[in-house]
Amino acid sequence: MSRDSARQSVPAPRDAGQEVLRRKELAALMRPALPGLADGIVREVLRAVPVYARPGDGAYGRVTRHGVECAVALFVDLVEDPQASRERLFETCRRLGAGEAREGRSLDDLQAAYRVGTRVGWRWIMRLGRRHRLSSAIMAQLAEMLFGYADELARMSSRGHREARAEIEGTRAGLRRRLLRLLTGPGAVPDAVLAELASAAGWAVPREVVAVAAERTVGTAWGPDVLADLDPPQPHLLLPAPVAARTLTRLGARVAVGPPVELGAAAHSLRWARAALRLVADGALPDAPVTWCTDHLTDLWLLSDGPLAEQVALRQLEPLDRFPDRTRRRLGETLLSWLQNGGNSEKIAVDLSVHPQTVRYRVRQLKQAFGDRLDDPDARFAMQAALRASGFRSPGA
Repeated sequence: MSRDSARQSVPAPRDAGQEVLRRKELAALMRPALPGLADGIVREVLRAVPVYARPGDGAYGRVTRHGVECAVALFVDLVEDPQASRERLFETCRRLGAGEAREGRSLDDLQAAYRVGTRVGWRWIMRLGRRHRLSSAIMAQLAEMLFGYADELARMSSRGHREARAEIEGTRAGLRRRLLRLLTGPGAVPDAVLAELASAAGWAVPREVVAVAAERTVGTAWGPDVLADLDPPQPHLLLPAPVAARTLTRLGARVAVGPPVELGAAAHSLRWARAALRLVADGALPDAPVTWCTDHLTDLWLLSDGPLAEQVALRQLEPLDRFPDRTRRRLGETLLSWLQNGGNSEKIAVDLSVHPQTVRYRVRQLKQAFGDRLDDPDARFAMQAALRASGFRSPGA
């Protein structure tokens, strides 16, 4: 390449200077009209997006006007100098997006406001171009700048909205876990504390609740009326009562549902639900995807203190220890059915699916083993409780 051709490939300083001069002149044409442009954009935004026209809310109106004034001023700064700092305006846009999130709204209204502002701005540029007979090349450049600039502002607001939503959801999730711990922990929660924390957590306080204990972590998304702590080792939830079975069967994990209680007794409901889950795991309660404590209240009561229940069984059922295990099991089931059915052999036979003669034979064995204790009401009550706590159940129980 010759020295002459190399010299021709580099723009002359005079051309760069002309570009800077042209930009300065163009910005100088635009700046005097900026207050009127800002007024026009604010007026049109309030007309086209009614949510921003808040009567009596001067603070909100000032925020809207400030954002518009910053946006039009920076646009002209960028016309003059493409390297002008955007940070101040971008921070304003992030705050506008975050404000929408904290108001509980999507970005639809703010995006509509940006579109309105861009449309008003473009009409203003068109008038400016006609008044000062700007070339088509300059108008095309201004159009490209304006629409690219609007996209940047929208992206910054979207970022602010996402960041605020993440912060709100994280904060709210923490508040809801704290509320759940208070409600299911020891001691009563003062009404004022409950009301304040529930409001901050976005939780409508129900009159009655049920606690649900889960065998393992469940990933189902829950609505705003449910408080949940799904972290191991003891995942649990608190739901308004009543709760539908289909709500729980979709969990995909074994769960136990505590009895419905007033909110102040939520800790008891959870304690009973966890106890039921342990009894299912131990085989003391039937295995099922959902165990309803209300179906097993007597068993939960009898089995609430395992070592004590064993002591009762040792004393009340000691006469059965003389029999082999298989016979002991059959006699225990027969004794429980005999106590439950008032000694009616026909009902016991149906209950145990055996012949009445078999029932009578077993009852004779029981009378020989227990003697007069079978005629004592207090002893019969204690024996029935011990049999239930020890897992002696008829097939239909």
